[in-house]
Amino acid sequence: MVALQISEELAGTIKTEATLRGVSVEDYLRSAIRRERTLAARQKIEGEQEWWLSLPLSERAKYQWEFVAVHNQKLVDHDKDRDVLFKRIWERYGKTPVLIMPAEGPREIRIYSPRLVRQ
Repeated sequence: MVALQISEELAGTIKTEATLRGVSVEDYLRSAIRRERTLAARQKIEGEQEWWLSLPLSERAKYQWEFVAVHNQKLVDHDKDRDVLFKRIWERYGKTPVLIMPAEGPREIRIYSPRLVRQ
């Protein structure tokens, strides 16, 4: 076991929160760390997606019908097969969050209505 020094105030807050949830301090801290990691990963992926979508359509259209992998605001790989791409990214980056998404250019959107309109 390793001792970690924190203030009495913070230790009290942690104990109170753990007690309110009916879990041990250690389980509460594990859960809080897991949530924080998930939030950080989600924010990274959202930032990567925002970057990719901010690129000119002409740039993104080069990869039409493929999936792209974006890491640190760089296109790091692409492939027509999402699973093959995922495997390569997993081998290269492990658990590091990397955005994998369709790289399609402009899409045509069709909206079908079940209403019959009489004229």
